Amino acid sequence: MAGHLTPMKIDIHVHTKKIKSGDPDGRNINETKFNETIRLTDVKILAITNHNHFDINQYKRFHDLVEDTCQIWPGVELDVIDDSKRAHLIVIANPKNAERFDKALTDLLKGIHADTFTSTIEEIVGCFDKLDVIYITHYSSKKPDMSDAGIAKLMSQASNKQRVLKEASNSISAGIYVSHGHKSIFGSDIKNWADYPEISKTLPDLRLPVESFEQFCLLLEKDGTNNSNYSR
Repeated sequence: MAGHLTPMKIDIHVHTKKIKSGDPDGRNINETKFNETIRLTDVKILAITNHNHFDINQYKRFHDLVEDTCQIWPGVELDVIDDSKRAHLIVIANPKNAERFDKALTDLLKGIHADTFTSTIEEIVGCFDKLDVIYITHYSSKKPDMSDAGIAKLMSQASNKQRVLKEASNSISAGIYVSHGHKSIFGSDIKNWADYPEISKTLPDLRLPVESFEQFCLLLEKDGTNNSNYSR
């Protein structure tokens, strides 16, 4: 008889702080509540992706709190301007490069407030590509979305185009994109942590156990355009 596989959900778009003036207060979460909340879910991989901001001290504390049950990956959600169009681009780095990721982002932000910061695809790739990263663009109904031309530019400049994913707004949209040959995923984009245990039930399920960032990336590269390694 085949053994039972523990559910393994992934959340690639998580906010842990109110950063922009328009962010809801419910995105703020302290160490105790974060620890308690994650342990109420089947989320086994979670990327912290605050707006134009990365708090390495919070990242390390949260990582250490839940390392026995959930992988925490360092990331950021950046405002990008390409061909006069604003979009959001998530960058998630190999946790082994968290310190370098923090420094690279500090250099990119140049002290500009999160409300007014913008960057370009060229600047972002130049800043982060050497740090073993995944790029996830808002796409179509997930606003503000990156144009197809912008995504093509990102894929042409990134060292590995298999590491470029399109973020859908929900599981239905992701399924449609995948059926049309797009590499797509979605995250919680959490607005109120009180809702997270319930929202987490709708997150993508990994079909195979993933023990590290490197293994996830290998699956992306093996998968090609058929995003079959996670469902929902």
